[in-house]
Amino acid sequence: MVFVVLGFAGGVFASVYLSRLFEVVHLWRFCQEVVAHCLLMCVKIIEDVAFLSEVKRKHMQKAEFTREQIREFEEVDERILTNWKDSVILSLVSAAPARFRTLMPFTNWKEAIKFLEESKKASIIERKENYDL
Repeated sequence: MVFVVLGFAGGVFASVYLSRLFEVVHLWRFCQEVVAHCLLMCVKIIEDVAFLSEVKRKHMQKAEFTREQIREFEEVDERILTNWKDSVILSLVSAAPARFRTLMPFTNWKEAIKFLEESKKASIIERKENYDL
């Protein structure tokens, strides 16, 4: 009888803590996906900015700006974009709660893009395993 009670208590204990463990793992994976989607959104913004920069360059050529003037504008735009990238990553990392900062193993734009690529590869592999793609 004692073993039955101990077994029951052990089962309840294991059930409660295993469900908590699964909740934490699920939350961790969810947060990683959210961070990856935020980075993906930033990449899309940069693609749009690149398109607009190209349009701007074409309009400057039509307006007969010199090559030197166009190059100076492009350098300024590139510096602004680089500063924006760095500030976005800094804001993302610093705004995260301290316990979740390990979910963001990056401190600059290059590391963030590497994280995004690895995240995309992992999700593709997981989908293939789960859905036999």
